[in-house]
Amino acid sequence: MLQKLLMLSNFLFLIKLVRVLKKYNVLILINRNIRFKFLFIFFTNLISIGVSYDKNHKNKSEGLRIAQALNELGPSFVKLGQLISTRPDIVGNTIAEDLALLRDNLPPFSRKIAIEIIEDEFGTNIDNVFSQFSEPVAAASIAQVHFAKIKSSNTEIDVAVKVLRPEIEKIINQEMERLEWLTTFMENFTEFQRLRPNSIIKKAKEVIKFELDLRYEAAAASELSENTNMDETFYVPAVYWDKVTQKILTMEKIIGVPADKIDELNEKKVNMKQAAENLIINFLRQSIRDGYFHADLHQGNLFLNPKGKLLAVDFGIMGRLDKKNRSYLAEIIYGFIKQDYLHIAKIHQEAGLIDKNQSIEDFSQALRSIGEPIINQKAKNISMGNVLLQLFDITKQFNMFLQPQLLLLQKTMITVEGVARKLDPDINFWEVSKPEIETWLKDELGIKNRLQQTQQALQSIARKVPDIPDFISRADQAFDLIVKNEEDKTPKNRDSNSYVIGGVALVVGIMIAFVFI
Repeated sequence: MLQKLLMLSNFLFLIKLVRVLKKYNVLILINRNIRFKFLFIFFTNLISIGVSYDKNHKNKSEGLRIAQALNELGPSFVKLGQLISTRPDIVGNTIAEDLALLRDNLPPFSRKIAIEIIEDEFGTNIDNVFSQFSEPVAAASIAQVHFAKIKSSNTEIDVAVKVLRPEIEKIINQEMERLEWLTTFMENFTEFQRLRPNSIIKKAKEVIKFELDLRYEAAAASELSENTNMDETFYVPAVYWDKVTQKILTMEKIIGVPADKIDELNEKKVNMKQAAENLIINFLRQSIRDGYFHADLHQGNLFLNPKGKLLAVDFGIMGRLDKKNRSYLAEIIYGFIKQDYLHIAKIHQEAGLIDKNQSIEDFSQALRSIGEPIINQKAKNISMGNVLLQLFDITKQFNMFLQPQLLLLQKTMITVEGVARKLDPDINFWEVSKPEIETWLKDELGIKNRLQQTQQALQSIARKVPDIPDFISRADQAFDLIVKNEEDKTPKNRDSNSYVIGGVALVVGIMIAFVFI
């Protein structure tokens, strides 16, 4: 019986999916890429009887129509679209750029329900948690935001309170189960196997899992704040941990002008040129210097104060790069700035991104075809999307593997470049980037940093084998015993062996001493 109900639920979900996709004329995109077109058209038309294509969407791009369809289908589909936007190598650059603009806007739930959730989480009356609590000021698919006040040392502090939607975990789990069923079905067709839909759904589940627990977002904000606390042009609001639970996040209220309110920014005489430069510089610092960056830096998540300082909110989507990929990224960008395409090609080879059998010279020439047209041009004349599209084409030509950890960064780079261009259409991305990357590379490749890396490696060895001194002592005693037993047989070998074990002990001893200097 349960199995039959599940099948019925999945079938009803399929009907809803087809009808929404037809409304936004997305079915035609799928039809282009499958073999059995007649059967597809017949069954989808049968399922979607009574639904006609909304002509209001006629002049909209394919990616925008997909984004609107996903928004109507539910929160899991919105997150899925945002995730797919990081894979232009699969869906194409144009669609990826449109999906990157996907924003989930849903009607807010009532203040009364929000208060009930807060009181349930803290086990006390709302007045014991917040001295004031506003109506919702912003709402999305996972949570909504209220303004409130908290008391601290006889003073009141303005805060922003994010509250998870009621029943959202149940809704997300149901949608994910249906998506898993759908992608399992899709992978029976060779046309969809290339997209690896099951792996995309698994990744989406991982992403959403963190968004359903606001303690993770609080931790992300805290880590980013620690990394950037010395950066005067970027600010992360404080987290009030005593007012944080799985369903509640309380942070300092930001006072600033939203980055998309260009007219208001001009009225307040905000230095737009400086703000655009600050955005690019701070993005590079976070990604290359720290290896941990805000991966959702669209205009709705950025505010500016009169001095052009960036105030960030919403830390649900963060990106992380290891040291190796940070070095790789910095040298690639710097290579383009210096127009040293052979160096870029060699970096790709050293990183194992291109096959050893591929010609470095040919790859260098391909990179030149990308770099030369954009060097010394201003941002308004450069489409970073087109640059990335060419890079993805090259990856296919040279059988390169696109590293997943760089894909989110590439998507964020497009967003950052777009916001910077809105603030200052004449900004030169490369000119602003150059001194920041030069400084990082100088520090990274300097002797001081090399010594620190060596010390860290030795500390790691010491932690893994903490009993090295004791081990050496016991090994030396064992060796002495062996030597004593063999003394009469081969006396001439004793000096030689003693030198060997003594040398080993000396080397290890020096290593351990260096670790704790």
